[in-house]
Amino acid sequence: MFDFVTRIQEYELMLTELNLKSSEARIISEASNLVTRGPDRDGWTKAFAVTDREKGHLEPDQLEMIRQARKKYRWEPNAKGAIRTMVNYIMGEGISITPKSKDPMAWYVWREFWTAKRNSMSLRQFEIIARTLRDGEVFIEFFDRDVMDSPTGKTTIRFLDPLLVKNPSDERGFGLKGFVKDVTRSGIQHDKDDIESVLGYWVESNNDTKTGQFRFVPAEKVHHIKLDADSDQKRGESFLQPILNMLTQYEQWLTNRIILNKMRSAIVMVRTMEGTPTQLASVVNNLKQSATARAGDVKRESFRGGTILTATGGVKYEMLSPNINASDVAEDGRNIKLNMAAGTNLPEYVFGDASNANFASTMIAESPFVKAVKFFQTFFEYHFCQIYKKVIENAVAVKLIEPVDEIDFLKKLKGVSDLTEQDDEGIDRKAERMKELFPDGTMEIPSEIFYGCDMQWPEIVHRVEKDLTGALQIQRASGWVSDASASQRLGYDYAEEVRKQKNIEEDAAQSGNPLMGMNQQDMKDADDDGHIEKDARDAMKSLTNEQRQAIMNAKTPEEVLKVLKIPVPAGNGTNGEE
Repeated sequence: MFDFVTRIQEYELMLTELNLKSSEARIISEASNLVTRGPDRDGWTKAFAVTDREKGHLEPDQLEMIRQARKKYRWEPNAKGAIRTMVNYIMGEGISITPKSKDPMAWYVWREFWTAKRNSMSLRQFEIIARTLRDGEVFIEFFDRDVMDSPTGKTTIRFLDPLLVKNPSDERGFGLKGFVKDVTRSGIQHDKDDIESVLGYWVESNNDTKTGQFRFVPAEKVHHIKLDADSDQKRGESFLQPILNMLTQYEQWLTNRIILNKMRSAIVMVRTMEGTPTQLASVVNNLKQSATARAGDVKRESFRGGTILTATGGVKYEMLSPNINASDVAEDGRNIKLNMAAGTNLPEYVFGDASNANFASTMIAESPFVKAVKFFQTFFEYHFCQIYKKVIENAVAVKLIEPVDEIDFLKKLKGVSDLTEQDDEGIDRKAERMKELFPDGTMEIPSEIFYGCDMQWPEIVHRVEKDLTGALQIQRASGWVSDASASQRLGYDYAEEVRKQKNIEEDAAQSGNPLMGMNQQDMKDADDDGHIEKDARDAMKSLTNEQRQAIMNAKTPEEVLKVLKIPVPAGNGTNGEE
C-alpha cells in the first residue's frame, strides 16, 4: 500500500514538473520572438530610409521617437530617473543670469521678464532642460505684442510642441499656400542653398477644433534647442534614444522573472498519507476549502503564518524549496543596466546598483559623469544667452533701451594700430588706448557687452565647505574671481546677500546691529578689544619664564596687560569708572 501511495505522489510531482517545464519553454519561445534584428524600439521601427542628403530622422520617425521617449519617461522608472538625475545635477537649485551691461534699463527689462508671472522663469528654467532631454528638442516662441498687435517691449515666451512642428498638407497631399516642399523638412523651412539658414517653422494648431490647420512662424520669433544634432541637422534627438530598446528589454526581463518565480513557488508543500485510494479520497474531500479560493479552484486548506500541525500516524509533510535560481540571471539584468549607464553617461548607482560605483568615486572632477554635466551646462548656457539677447532686442525695438553705437568704437580701434608702443616720453600710448577701449580688461566689443549676460551654474563637485571657502578667499584676493562668482560657488545669491547686508548696515547705523544686539559704541569697543587680543598674542610669544609666572599670579586683567607691556584702555575700570 505504501508503494502505491508513493507512486501516486511521484506521478503527481512528475506532472507538476512537466507543467513547469512546458510553461518555461513557452516563455523562452515568447522571449525569443522579442529579440529582433534592426532598429526596433518598443514598437518603433524606422519606416523610412535616410538618404545621404538627409541627417537625423525623417518626419514620421522623428515624431514616433518623441512619442516613445515620452511614454518611457512617464511610465518607466529608469527612464524618469535618468532624466531627473541629469536635470538635478545640471541645474541644482537654479541658475543666475545677470546682464553684462551697466545700463539700469537693461537690468530692469531682464528682471521684469524673469520674475513676471506670465513667464514663471524660476520654474520654466528647469522645464527647458527636462523637455530638451526628454524630447531631444525645444521650440520657444517669443511674443512682445499686446491685444492691439502693438509692440510692448516686454517679452513673453511659450513652448511649441515638437509633435506639432511638421510639414503641412491638405487632404490631397498638396502643400498649403506659402509652403515650399523642396526646402521644408520636418516642418522647418530653410534657404534653398543653405540648410542652416532657417526661414521659419510650420506649426499645426493645438486646438481640437482646428486640427489640420497650420501657421507659419518666422525664425526670428522662435528659438530652437536641438540635442545630439549636427548644425546642419534639422531636428534634435532624445537623450533616451540610445537606451529605448534596453529599457524595454529590462522591463520584459523583470516581468518574465516575476512570472517564473510565481510558477516555481506555486507548490510549497507535499503531504504524504498511507491508506487505500478510497481512504485517501475520503480524507481529501473532508479537508476545508480555502476561504480565498476562486470559483473552479481546487485549492484546499492554506495554512496561515504560525500554524502548528499535528500529524497522525502515516502522514508526512515535505516542504519544497522553490527552484528560483535567481543568481544565474542576475548578471543579465545588470548587463542591461550597464548598457543604459553607458548610453547616458550616468553612473551605475543611478540605475539602482551602487556596488561598483559609489557617490564619492563618481563625484570627482575627472569622472565621465561630471564631464557630461559640465558639457550640458556649457550647451544650455549658449541657449539661455540667446533667450536673454532676444529679450533685450525686443526692448530695443520699442526704444525702452538705447542701443550701443559701435561706429566711434571702431574708429578708435582702427587708430590703435597706428600708435607705437612707446612715445618720446616713454609712455605706452597703445596700452593706454586699449585700456580706454576695454576698461574691464576683457576683449569684448560694446555690442557683445550690451546683448551679453553672465551666468552662474551650481557647483557639481562638492568639496568641504571650509576648504572651498579658503580657496575662494585666495582666489578673490588674487583677483582671479569676483565676489559674485565666489558667492555663487558657495551656494548664495550674491545680489540677494548684498541687499540683505545693506539693510543690516542701514539698521545698524540707526539702532546698532540688530543681529548682534550691539550699538555703535559697543561695536567700537569690540573692535578695540580685538586689537588688544592681537597685541596680547604677539607679546606672549617672547615672554620669559618670570613673566609667564607673573601672569599666572595676576589677579586682574590690568596686571596681565602691565606684564605684557600693553597700554590699559581708558574707561576699563582702572580708575574706578564703570
